[in-house]
Amino acid sequence: MAKIKVLPAEVAQKIAAGEVVERPASVVKELVENSLDAGATEIKIEIFEGGKKMIRLQDNGCGLSQEDAVLCFKRHATSKLEKEEDLERIATLGFRGEALASISSVSRLILKTYNGQGDKGYQAEREGDKLIRFSEIAFPRGTMVEVRDLFFNLPARRKFLRGERSELNLITSYVTQVALAFPAVKFLLIHHHRQVINCPAVSSLEERVYQLYGRQVLEGLMAVDYTENGYRLSGLSSRPFTGRADRQHQLFFVNRRPIKDRVLSAALSQAYLGMQERQKSPECFLFLDLPYDRVDVNVHPAKAEIRFKEPQEVYGLVLRGIEVAARSESLIKPVIISEGPREEDMPGESTEEPSLNLSEEEQEGEKKIETRESQTGRPSWLSGGQEIAEKQTGGWPGRRVLGQYLNAYVVVGSEEGLLIIDQHNAHERVLFEKFKKLDKENGWASRQMLFPQVLELTPEEMLRFEELESELAASGFELETMGQKSYALKAFPDVFDEKRAIEILKGILNEGGPERFKDKRDKMLATMACKAAIKAGQPLSQPEMEFLAAELFQTEHPGVCPHGRPVIVEISRDKIERTLGRQPGQGS
Repeated sequence: MAKIKVLPAEVAQKIAAGEVVERPASVVKELVENSLDAGATEIKIEIFEGGKKMIRLQDNGCGLSQEDAVLCFKRHATSKLEKEEDLERIATLGFRGEALASISSVSRLILKTYNGQGDKGYQAEREGDKLIRFSEIAFPRGTMVEVRDLFFNLPARRKFLRGERSELNLITSYVTQVALAFPAVKFLLIHHHRQVINCPAVSSLEERVYQLYGRQVLEGLMAVDYTENGYRLSGLSSRPFTGRADRQHQLFFVNRRPIKDRVLSAALSQAYLGMQERQKSPECFLFLDLPYDRVDVNVHPAKAEIRFKEPQEVYGLVLRGIEVAARSESLIKPVIISEGPREEDMPGESTEEPSLNLSEEEQEGEKKIETRESQTGRPSWLSGGQEIAEKQTGGWPGRRVLGQYLNAYVVVGSEEGLLIIDQHNAHERVLFEKFKKLDKENGWASRQMLFPQVLELTPEEMLRFEELESELAASGFELETMGQKSYALKAFPDVFDEKRAIEILKGILNEGGPERFKDKRDKMLATMACKAAIKAGQPLSQPEMEFLAAELFQTEHPGVCPHGRPVIVEISRDKIERTLGRQPGQGS
């Protein structure tokens, strides 16, 4: 009896659907691509429960005829390809003819469409692979697709979807990217009857960036426009010495298709060497336009990755394009002068490094966190370190701080060997445990601002703020909406100065990555600790290093930072002596 069997058509269809429809964001992506290919200038997306319950997209594109409204649900039925040679020069966003077929096979779907010819449109209702009803309707020119109960017939797939907020964030991120690629198209994203994104059509990328990210982001960008050998690089990228602590605003588009590509990412990083401060990454919204036959967009099921025919040319284009754009910018870091004196900027105080410090009361054993820096310009949490280190050496007997390596690592020696401590990760661990203790025992005091600071949040940041509003308030942050994307920061935790508080708040609202914390409170405190900790590259005095090491060894988990990065590397004496050809224990 044969072991190999041909799968039934309905099973094969559902397996194939998994390549196209991974989650609600995949559905939105496929439907938006169809709308743009249909020439739509207005696209409205409504979702419920992060798209798991319902996704409804309506556009004003060209619409479908009766025949097309039937054929569009057939696999590999497409209006965008006719012959094999067309695969070598794909000019549309969609092309495989799998979107509606795959989506309808794993959902309850309603299609309404009208192509402007005749006096009636058409409606198709499907449930899984079955056509329930096909009828004539009155409908404006364009198409509406409503997708309900995604994966209702594949419960195993449905249970692996993320929570409502996570799925909404993925959809918001995609709509933000595609809105950048098509500024002349109006995009409206609504979740539970509330507008998440509302971008009227504009005439330039700069206006679209302003709509989505605000004035502060736009002012930190320079225009890029460079052409070479039939390739064109255009868009916006960070001015020299500006940037972010993460790479969330590094967006690339190839022939207006949002993509992820290692060649472009590597070229961008290389282009900014010497123009970017440590711990910062450039922002970019860069568009690469090239002949369609020089790029293969058919290498990834979700069309998120591509393959260049001549990757070295693309790499060089980005390097030279950024270099040419930077020539018109100042390559000297400017000194920012405030509009007026503020309390935290008074002479003798420094806001360059974190202002968390230990007060005199804490040096005497009281556990209280202060906010001011010493008049020496050094963070006073590090001052008096020699005295405190001597009191606390019981936590690390026999160990002695030898010095600092590369202004990033504290080297500690003992009879057992050497310890190399990452100063940023170590301080992050110390602050995290202090913040947790403060959170549990004393609560956070707020400092009210005389003049509230206006912040402009991106759509993703606004969603993150709504998710963490109560957590932020409990930590001393007070934000008040001023309409659309503007928020007024009226108060911040008293343990920070204003500049650091804003940086920490932005870090919290942009925190992403895998979830490794038992609750969102711990994750937020870890982000606060990370943003407030001393950075690699900051010189430390001997007393400061000794105090940091003493504090680290008093924590519960000195070997790892809250985000899971190692803090200490140990090189045993035995290893040192054996490597140098000596007998262990015979130092001389």
